[in-house]
Amino acid sequence: MILLLAPLIAVAVVGAVALFLRVQRGGQRELVGSVVETRMQRRLPSILYFTGVNCTICHTAQRPALRTLADSLREAIEIREVDVAVEPALARQYRVMSLPTTIVLDASGQITDINVGFASGDTLRRQLVDAGMPVAA
Repeated sequence: MILLLAPLIAVAVVGAVALFLRVQRGGQRELVGSVVETRMQRRLPSILYFTGVNCTICHTAQRPALRTLADSLREAIEIREVDVAVEPALARQYRVMSLPTTIVLDASGQITDINVGFASGDTLRRQLVDAGMPVAA
């Protein structure tokens, strides 16, 4: 009998996780166009990078992608790394529930894009250009 219920339980769990992620993404989409954090001094678009000590993909993929992106840009942009354990209030303000999360801000501090999970350097570059970063001639 339990073996017959296992697929139903699996479907229910997957459905619950999908619903949770949809709600999270919907809550974050409400932030697009808002100014939440004003501590950064900007003249160009910038990136908030939410990470954690135990986030393997943060350290093995996202951080190197951000470093490579920063090195390849002709103008220096600010990339602020936020450890969610050290700054939980900021993570709550941005409704961060998954790591890594990268948030692209325009020069006025307005949220233009939110990426939950790994975001490639190409994706972030495109989002920075959309947020007003000057492109090379």
